Amino acid sequence: MKTTLHPRFRNSSEAARAETIMRSCVHCGFCTSGCPTYQLLGDENDSPRGRIALIKEMFEVGEVNEAHSTHLDRCLTCRSCETHCPSGVAYTELLDIAKGFMTESRARSLRSRLWRGLVRRILSAQDLLTMGFTALRALKPLRWLTGLLPFGIPLAPEIKPGADELTEPSTTVVVLEGCVQQAATPSVNEALRTLLLSQGVAALSIQGEACCGALNYHLGEHDQGRQDMRRLLHQIRDQVPGDALVVSSASGCGVTVKDYAKYFSRSDPDYGLAIEISRRAIDAVELLRRYTWKVKPLRIAIHNPCTLTHGQGLDGAVGELLSGAGFELTIGAPATLACCGSAGTYSVLQPTLSKQLRDKMLSGLQRDTPDVIVTANIGCHLHLAAGSSIPVMHWIEILCHQWQLQNT
Repeated sequence: MKTTLHPRFRNSSEAARAETIMRSCVHCGFCTSGCPTYQLLGDENDSPRGRIALIKEMFEVGEVNEAHSTHLDRCLTCRSCETHCPSGVAYTELLDIAKGFMTESRARSLRSRLWRGLVRRILSAQDLLTMGFTALRALKPLRWLTGLLPFGIPLAPEIKPGADELTEPSTTVVVLEGCVQQAATPSVNEALRTLLLSQGVAALSIQGEACCGALNYHLGEHDQGRQDMRRLLHQIRDQVPGDALVVSSASGCGVTVKDYAKYFSRSDPDYGLAIEISRRAIDAVELLRRYTWKVKPLRIAIHNPCTLTHGQGLDGAVGELLSGAGFELTIGAPATLACCGSAGTYSVLQPTLSKQLRDKMLSGLQRDTPDVIVTANIGCHLHLAAGSSIPVMHWIEILCHQWQLQNT
C-alpha cells in the first residue's frame, strides 16, 4: 500500500515505522474473516483493512477527523487479523502508533477525553480497586445491586493453603500480581502458588508491583505507558534473581511483558533490559503444563482469550492441559467468535458493541450446559461473569480446586 507521509511527520521515527507497516499490507482482505467488529457491523471501516486505509489517510493529510477516531476506537485489538494475515502486517503496532497521534492531536471530544482519563486513573489506583472489589464481594448476596454493574463478581472456589513442608524448593519464579486481578480475583494467584509449591517451585512477589503499562499505552498515552513499563522492568531487575522466570496468570499482562522489547528504541538505555525480561516472561499455562495433574472430573467450557490465542500463540494450550488432567471439555464457542468484547477498557469505552460480542460468545460457551466456564484473563473473567448464568472462573482456580479434591 503506497503511502506519502504528510510533511509534519518528516522527522518522526514512529510515522516512518507506520509507513513501513502500511506498505506491507496488500489489501487482500483475509483479515476481515477474523475481525469481530466487521462480522458484527459489516462496515469496511470497521475491518482491519478499512482501518489501515483510515490510518493511511490520517498520516497523509496530517490530521484526525471524526471517522478516524470513531472506527479506530471501535477496534478491539484482539490480533485475530494478524493471525489471519498472509503478509505478516504488524497491525497492532500500527494501531498503537495511530492512537498515539490521535491522543497528541486531542482529536476526541472533551467528554471522551475526560472519560478515558477517569478510566485510566481508576484502574491505576490499586488501593481504590482493592477496597472497591472487597466491598463488592461482601455485597454479592445483594444480586439486585451487583447486577447493575458492567462487570461480574466472580465466584472464587475454596483453595486450601499449599503445603509448607517444602522449605527448600528446587526452582524459584516470580508471579506478577496484575493491577485489576490482585484486587478483583486474588484467589487466582493463590491457586497458582499452591500448585507450584506442590511441585517444589517457590513463587516470589514484587514489592509495590507497578502496572505492566498496557492500560496507558494501548489508550494512546505512550509516555505514561513506557514509564509504567520502566518501573516494572527495574523492579524485576532489582528484586528478582536473574535466572527466575516471570510468570503471568493474566494473559493480557503476559502478552505485554513478552512484547516489551517492541516498545523501546534500540538507543533507549532500557532496551537491553526489556529484551532480557521479555525472554524470561512466560504464561502460567506454559509453566504448569510441565507437570502432571489429575483432578476430580468436571464438565467445563473453555474461553480462550485473544491475548493468549493470537497474542501469545498459545491457542489450545489450556484445553490440552485441562483435558489431560481429567476434565471433560464441552465444544464451547465456535472458533469464528474471535473476542468476547472485554479487550481491556473496551467494555467500558464501547459498552454496546462489547455486550453484543459477549452475548454471542456466551451463547456458544453455555450451549452444552457446562458446570463451569473457564478463561485465562482477568478482563474476560469479569466481563463474561457479568452476563453468564453459569459460574465463570480462571482455569487455574478450577484446576487447583479439583486437584485438591482428587488428592484429599
